[in-house]
Amino acid sequence: MPVLALKLDEWGAEPGTDAREMPLRSAAGLGERRFTAWRGRSGQRYVASVFSVTDDHALGFSDAVLLAVSEDRQIIAARESGPFGIEAALTRWRRSVVLAGASEIHIHLLAEDGLSRRAALLDLMPQV
Repeated sequence: MPVLALKLDEWGAEPGTDAREMPLRSAAGLGERRFTAWRGRSGQRYVASVFSVTDDHALGFSDAVLLAVSEDRQIIAARESGPFGIEAALTRWRRSVVLAGASEIHIHLLAEDGLSRRAALLDLMPQV
């Protein structure tokens, strides 16, 4: 019987699978987890700052990708913060992701423009 070989990416996952967290090795020695990285379905790496879901600073960034993350390290929801930072829509979004089980908000700030942020969102959002 022939053996089927799956092509795995450098992180040991099949391409096209859901986004997965890949904690930064350089931050492993820090007492608190302030930074992490996510690997999107495309294989692209996204570095993010980690905030408690109750930390108001998480909603204060403009032009950022926001990831609502559960305790079991899954992305529950993702959105762009928009150009103006804190707004009523972000507060409503936070309330809804808390109800869905989010414990942290991860902020990706390195997408340079709207097109890059949209690509990151599509790469990281949970598949429905």
